[in-house]
Amino acid sequence: MVASPKFFLGSFLRAESSDFLEWLAYHRAVGASHVHIFTDHKTLRKSPLFDALAKADAITLHPVRTDGHPAEEDRNSALRFAALEAGESGGYGLYLPRGEYFRINSTAKTVQSLMRTCGGADVLSAPVHVFGSAGLVDHIPGPVLHTATGRAPLPADTAVNVELRSVVRLGRFGLRTPEVPTGPASGEKIKWVSGDGSPMPEPLSRLAWSGMPTAFGTTKAAVLKLPAPSVEAFLLRMADQPEKQRPDAEALAAQLDALAAMTEADPGLSDWSDAIALETEALLALPGVADAQAALCTREAKRLDDLRGEASDLGRLLAAIRGDAPPEEKSAEPVPAANLEATPPPAKEPETGPDSTIDLPAWFAEIHTSGDNEGFYTRLKNHAVMCVRRDDARLVVTFDNLSNVNNLSPKREPWAYKFVRDNGCSHLSVMARRKDWYRDPQLIAYLEKLAADGFFGQFGKVFLTGTSMGGFAALTFSSLAPGATVISFNPQTTLDESIVPWEERFGFGRQRDWSLPYSDCAFEIDEIENAFVFYDPFFTPDRRHAERLEGDNVFLLKTWCSGHFSPVFLRKANLLKPVMQHALDGTLTPKVFYKMFRERRSLPWYRKAMESNLAERGHPALAERVKPAFRKLKRQAAE
Repeated sequence: MVASPKFFLGSFLRAESSDFLEWLAYHRAVGASHVHIFTDHKTLRKSPLFDALAKADAITLHPVRTDGHPAEEDRNSALRFAALEAGESGGYGLYLPRGEYFRINSTAKTVQSLMRTCGGADVLSAPVHVFGSAGLVDHIPGPVLHTATGRAPLPADTAVNVELRSVVRLGRFGLRTPEVPTGPASGEKIKWVSGDGSPMPEPLSRLAWSGMPTAFGTTKAAVLKLPAPSVEAFLLRMADQPEKQRPDAEALAAQLDALAAMTEADPGLSDWSDAIALETEALLALPGVADAQAALCTREAKRLDDLRGEASDLGRLLAAIRGDAPPEEKSAEPVPAANLEATPPPAKEPETGPDSTIDLPAWFAEIHTSGDNEGFYTRLKNHAVMCVRRDDARLVVTFDNLSNVNNLSPKREPWAYKFVRDNGCSHLSVMARRKDWYRDPQLIAYLEKLAADGFFGQFGKVFLTGTSMGGFAALTFSSLAPGATVISFNPQTTLDESIVPWEERFGFGRQRDWSLPYSDCAFEIDEIENAFVFYDPFFTPDRRHAERLEGDNVFLLKTWCSGHFSPVFLRKANLLKPVMQHALDGTLTPKVFYKMFRERRSLPWYRKAMESNLAERGHPALAERVKPAFRKLKRQAAE
C-alpha cells in the first residue's frame, strides 16, 4: 500500500480561539497531515488548547516574535512556512491566514487527490471568496462554519482584486507570500494551474495575472474566507489586535455593513459537516483537548459579556448594533448619596512634588506649571494640537498616522516626540482621533489662524513630517509655513477620486470631503525650501503619488523593497534617526541618503523582498542569485 503524500498546512494565530478546533478538524478531513501554527511567543504556555494539541502531535507550534504591524505578520509567517516547505518533499504545502478554509469543489476528497486530478501539478492557485456575517449579531463560542451561507458577488469581468492561495509541491520553492510561491524554483519546468485545473498564463507571476479572469477559476478549488461569522465574533477578533492597530468605530461599522451586504447564496462547507464532526470527535478524544476547549469557550463567553458592557469604541458599536443603551463610563469613586444634591467641592490641585503619585504624559509634564517649557494644548472635536516651546531656532510639526488614531491612552505621545525632544527642538503636534486625512474644517481653520497670527514665523526654521496619512498632512499644510522643509514618508498626494481614480486603498479616507482647502499636495509645495519624499518605487500606489510631486525643491528618495512601511524599514536598518538628523541639521541630500541606504543590504527584509520582486517580475535566475550575494556580504562584514 502506497502512503498518501504529505500535506503541510501553515497559519499564523496571535492567540487561540474557540473556532480553531473546527478549522483544524476540517483541514484534517481534507488531508492535512502536518499542521504548523505560528503564534506570538508571549502566549507560550498560556494557550492550553494549543499546548494540548501540540503535546498530542495534532499541531506543531512555532512561537515567534510578532511584527508591530499585524498586516505584515501573515507575510512574515508565510516566509517562515516556506522554509519548512523547501526542506521537505513527497507532498504539498498550503499557507492560510486566519479564518480561511481551502474548499475542494471537485469530486476529490483530499488535497492530495485533487492535485493528482490536476495531472500532478506543482502549484494550484485558487481564488479567495469572502463570506459575510449572514445578519447574525450574537456569537456562541465554538464552531462557526454553519454561518457561512452568503458571500460577496464574484467579479463579472475582472480579477484584479481577487486574492489567491496556493497549494505548492514540497521542496520546489524557497519563498512564498500568503498568495503564491515566489521562487527560486528547483528542478524541472513548473506546472502551475488555476482553481479550474487549467494552466496559468505565463509568465508565472501574480503581477502578470492581474486582470485575467481566466486565471481565477473555481471548478476544482477555492478558498472560503470568513472574517465575521457574526458581529460579536468580528468585534472579538478586533479586540485581539493591539489597541493602537484597531480601526475606529466608524471604520468598523463600515466593514460590518459591507460584510452584512454579502448575501450571494453559497453552501459554504455544509457538504463536509459529517467529516468535520468525525475529526472533531477524534480531536476531543486526545488527552486534555476537551477540557482545554471547554475552558476556552467559557473564557470567550466571559470576554463577550465584558465586551457587551465595555465603555469603548467596540462596546459602544456593539450596543448600537444590538439596540442596547450605550455602556456608561464607570466613575472611579461612587458619589455618596448624601452629596448628590450638594455643591461639589472645589477640584483638588494635582500634586507635583517629589512624593507625588500623579503620572503625567511626558509632553504635558513639560508644559505643566511644574515643567520648564512654555506651550499649549488645544482639544478640537476630532483632533488635538499640542505645542512644547523648547527653542526658537527650530520647530518640528508632526502629524499622526493611521496607527496612532486608535491610541486612546492618557500617556499617548505625539508622533516622533522623543526624537524631537532629544534634539531640543520646539514641537507642534497634530493628533488625530479619526482616519480623516485631516479633512476637518475646524482643524483647517485652527491651523490657518496659527499661520495668520505669525506662529510659524516665530521660529528660525520649520520642519513638517509624518508618514502615510501624516505624510500627506506634512506636505499639504506646508504652504502655511513658507520656507519650511518637509520630511514625508509614503504620502498620498490626495484621495480625491476625480484626481487619483487608480487609488483603491483607504476607503474611509476617500469618503471624506475633498473639496476642502489643502486637498492636493501637488499645489501646496511651491513656496517651501525642500520636500524629501520617501517611497518604494516597486510599490505602485505610493510611486504614482510620488510622481505627482514636481519641482526643483522636491527630492524623491527611493526606499526599494520597503512597501508602504518606509519608516519601519529604515528603523530596522538603523537608518531612521540618522536620516531625520540630517534633515534637521540641513545636511540631507540624495547623495547622503543613498550612501546611508547601502546599509539595507544587511537587512533580511530587503533580501526576501528582492527575491520576491525578481520572481514576481519573471526573473527567477536573478532571484536565485540574491541569497548567495547576501551571504557573501554578511561574511565580508564579519571579517
